[in-house]
Amino acid sequence: MFDFLFGRKESETNETAETARKDAPAAPGNGISYDPNLIAELKLDHSHLLSLFANIISTTNQRNEKLLVEQLNEFGQKLRGHLLKENVRFYVYLKNSLRSDENSLAIMQDFSHEMQQIGRAVTDFLHKYISVPQWDDAQWAVFDRDLNAVGKVLGRRIESEEDTLYTLYLPQSGQS
Repeated sequence: MFDFLFGRKESETNETAETARKDAPAAPGNGISYDPNLIAELKLDHSHLLSLFANIISTTNQRNEKLLVEQLNEFGQKLRGHLLKENVRFYVYLKNSLRSDENSLAIMQDFSHEMQQIGRAVTDFLHKYISVPQWDDAQWAVFDRDLNAVGKVLGRRIESEEDTLYTLYLPQSGQS
């Protein structure tokens, strides 16, 4: 039902998907399988999010409030989809697969906690600026400042996820 959200191709049949799920290794105790394509999907999401963010910056420079609100809404949708994918398919798998590696588990938990905080802050940012009743010079100045801060946080987060966190996502021993 939600295959579009998780990067499944529309042409993929339910039978093919079910066979792939049955053959894929699962983390102990949860049924979440290792997906060799997941990290590539998450990185592609990052690329799309950064592209959307660049569009928001461009629109901000043009002071086009109508287009900006549309772009903020689209960015919010894409970000929520990405976070859902990470929470359901990535973090749950890691939590179970890293149980015997306390250090890696602690790193993963720190990342997860931090992302929850960042997600809330970005959601608050989006809600605040999607519903601005009047865009004047002072409002644009505050938005510019907040947009810059959000951009820095997201950029650092994406870099650290790709360089550190995503390297922990591996198949269980003896599985591929």
